[in-house]
Amino acid sequence: MYFPSSSSVAKVFLRSKWVVFALMWAVFGGVLQAQDFSGKTISDVQIRFRGPKTVDETLLRNNMSVAAGQKFSNEVLDEDIKNLYESGLVDDVRFLAEPSGEQIKLICEVVTRPALAGIGFVGNNLFSDRKLADVTKLDAGKSLSDSDVLTARRNIEDHYRGFGYPDVTVDHRMQETDRAGLADLIFIVQEGVRSEVRKIRFEGNTKFADVDLRREMETKQKGIFSFITKSGRIDSVELERDKERILDHYRSSGHLRAAITDVRREPVKDGRVDLVFTVYEGPSYKVSSIGFGPMTVFTPEEMMPALSMGVGDAYSAKKVRDDIRAIRSIYGSRGYADASVVPDTTTSEDPSVVSVVYRVTEGKPYRVGRVNIQGNVKTKDRVIRREVPMKPNDSFNSVDVDATRRRLQNLNYFGNVQVTGVPSAEAGYRDLNVLVEERRTGSIGVGAGFSSIDNIVGFINLEQTNFDISNPWGFTGGGQRFAANLRLGAERRDFSISLTEPWFLGRKLALGGELFYRDLLFLSDQYEQSEAGGSIFIRKAVGRRGFVRVAYSLEDIEIDVDSDVGPTSLFQGFDGDFLKSALEVEYVYDSRDSNTTPRRGGRARLGGAFSGGFLGGDVDTYRLSASGSYHWLLPRDVIINFNGAVNVVDTFSGDDEVPIFDRLFLGGARDLRGFDFRDVGPRDVGNPDATEDVFGGQTSAFISLEATFPLFENVRGAVFYDAGFVSIDPWDFAVDELHTDAGIGLRLNLPVGPLAVDYAFPLTFEDDLADDGAQFNFYLNYQF
Repeated sequence: MYFPSSSSVAKVFLRSKWVVFALMWAVFGGVLQAQDFSGKTISDVQIRFRGPKTVDETLLRNNMSVAAGQKFSNEVLDEDIKNLYESGLVDDVRFLAEPSGEQIKLICEVVTRPALAGIGFVGNNLFSDRKLADVTKLDAGKSLSDSDVLTARRNIEDHYRGFGYPDVTVDHRMQETDRAGLADLIFIVQEGVRSEVRKIRFEGNTKFADVDLRREMETKQKGIFSFITKSGRIDSVELERDKERILDHYRSSGHLRAAITDVRREPVKDGRVDLVFTVYEGPSYKVSSIGFGPMTVFTPEEMMPALSMGVGDAYSAKKVRDDIRAIRSIYGSRGYADASVVPDTTTSEDPSVVSVVYRVTEGKPYRVGRVNIQGNVKTKDRVIRREVPMKPNDSFNSVDVDATRRRLQNLNYFGNVQVTGVPSAEAGYRDLNVLVEERRTGSIGVGAGFSSIDNIVGFINLEQTNFDISNPWGFTGGGQRFAANLRLGAERRDFSISLTEPWFLGRKLALGGELFYRDLLFLSDQYEQSEAGGSIFIRKAVGRRGFVRVAYSLEDIEIDVDSDVGPTSLFQGFDGDFLKSALEVEYVYDSRDSNTTPRRGGRARLGGAFSGGFLGGDVDTYRLSASGSYHWLLPRDVIINFNGAVNVVDTFSGDDEVPIFDRLFLGGARDLRGFDFRDVGPRDVGNPDATEDVFGGQTSAFISLEATFPLFENVRGAVFYDAGFVSIDPWDFAVDELHTDAGIGLRLNLPVGPLAVDYAFPLTFEDDLADDGAQFNFYLNYQF
């Protein structure tokens, strides 16, 4: 027997037993009926224990709503009895009532569950009793609910599965002890056989390669990072879901009758297995006709333009689901919250065609009644309410119910969100109930990193994504985003603090600001650059995928040229202290399916920045820029990435010198990877004190073409080609100084973030000083 120390617990089955509810009382030897107390005021509610007291009285009262001062109600007592049993804290409960003058006194008589004396295990060979007792996270001396025991069982099963035992099962029994009110909990373990996934293979597949089907699955092959990613584990429930994901992939590509006829584990060695799926693809179907069943609110002609799947297209289960949502959305816009759509697919004698008929049950139209919000302790009602597209008296749109759930979930303020429409007290209306479960939204990160640009960097990050500047005691619940970052390293020292309000003036309009200080020592060997200032921005969404951002910044920039740089060097002309007042406008459109490893879609940015003039300061420049990327997915999960940018910077007069902090450079991890960081561009040459270092140009452009492909778990290989130039004059797009490179790389998707490692070598260059041979680059958060 093992006695655990501290922890917490979770969830078990609710015992199925009849609830016995008794009202007993006696007055002068006579017995009164329950209805005689209806409407009487309750003077007191006491709790009486039959047997040992193993549960604190406060916990019991937390599951009861009846209280002194209320009117007697059989319905309230029924609900309290139900809650007490479902809490798992009691084995028996009944209420007794007795008169107390014109009032009545209630006594809740309970038999509480025994407290935990110790934990025992039967059938465990792989792990010791002590280890499994720690895994259960149960406390000795605590009364156990059914949910606590169920969670402990699941914890044990998850622990075994983490070590490659997918078929483990855990049962339990309670064993009385010689101490009143205490019982031992005995877990009965059947460990099963160790099975870790070495490979996932498919048989019978001709339409899709193995790698394409594996990408649809949550179950993964065991890889080199499995100790972190937990790959290689088999979960029977997840495996069933994977089968459905694979079949959905087929059915969304025309194979309506696709099936998985067998899934088997082929032993390899050392407890590893190959997971083999036998696939029946079946014929590929095209849509011969699309129709609708009887409808009264809309006509088929009104519905057809909203459908994504048309006659002649390959049948797609995904498009059918999309079209069902579209039809429900159209009905929902008219208030038909209960409208349901069932697709009826029919094949004919021709085995390659299918007809689809959408049968609509229209229901009745409703309007929105009350919007009720529950579960939010820290988060203000208005933060939740502004994410609800439906307002009282609007048409009740069932699609907006789903949209509300997604929008609230995407805030990352809540671990669980439930949004339901319920009958309203007013005829023709539906109330909207929003129930949220709050999660921790603040985080503190401390760590260190290393890159080929700024060397070793230590950092401290403080972030609160549900910040409230108007709440000085808690600073949470207002839906704002606050961040403070400190980075200290051999080549940089940064500090910034920022705050963003995503709903400025009650509109979907983001307003934010930042204060910062930066020492950028890695930019050049000839000077050091420091920046101190602040910025404020406003951002407005344009369509589903785009936004416009306008920002104003004011910063003091100091360029401190090294004392060893001679007086005739061009760098001496950049020395000084500058006040830069700038306005920036940009439009961004982003259709990528991921911001770390995109496979489809693209991102485009057009922007302009203007400083000086009516804005003040002593820097009078403008900068125009355009950049973009696009991504194509090829068979076998090969991804083609295209990336490019064009920039021009100049002074308003055209005669003054552009400061070095506004000039343009290429080279390094983000553009020309075969050259040193910022080592492509016009150089300081032709004078007695020439440093031969790059001081930057006024026109730049580059393109990158890259292909990545899977190697093994969370690791992709890459081959790439880069080309670009920097001109000394503005609007000079001559490619006389074209630099190109090629290379190979790795893309690692690690828990700490995506990491890119590249090895590139120059191919062509007009500037011999730029050729330092092959270059290594490694950095976090790569994006193309």
